Amino acid sequence: MNAQVAMMKPSREHLPVATPDFCKAMRNLAGHCVVIASGDDQQRAGLTATAVCSITAEPPRLLVCVNRNVYAHGVITASRHLSVNVLGCRQESIARRFAGMVDGVAGEQRFDDGAWVPGISQVPVLSDALVSFECRVVEAVPASTHDMFLCEVIQVTGQMSEEDPLIYFNGRFAALA
Repeated sequence: MNAQVAMMKPSREHLPVATPDFCKAMRNLAGHCVVIASGDDQQRAGLTATAVCSITAEPPRLLVCVNRNVYAHGVITASRHLSVNVLGCRQESIARRFAGMVDGVAGEQRFDDGAWVPGISQVPVLSDALVSFECRVVEAVPASTHDMFLCEVIQVTGQMSEEDPLIYFNGRFAALA
């Protein structure tokens, strides 16, 4: 099999479920909350997301999915670097800021909450996150409205504590405890 992504041909043709049904079902899938950030000292952008997962340990790689319509997508594409900052249960205010849920807060103002520092590639890294993965984008794969960024992890920092993570379930932020 070549390096291209192989499209599987279904043995039976079925239409996809309706978008509202899919969205309602996905509300039952609890997800970790992260802030994906990119840029440098001239321009920074970020967003709250749950669409991040590990791909491989050798080499260390993450899959990061970002909607092409958000401003941060362009910053990530230009920089080819990003950070994935895993939030703890006490960092809901940061999640809300980067999700656009705080009135009057946009763009650079999102970085006013939290201890943001430049990483080794100059992308913003949340130093008080449970863990921050600093990554180099090695490939971007188009997927409908999003791009799937395949990212090689170049630095791991953060609290590395076993504090309760912030999760997102049924349209709400929550902690495990």
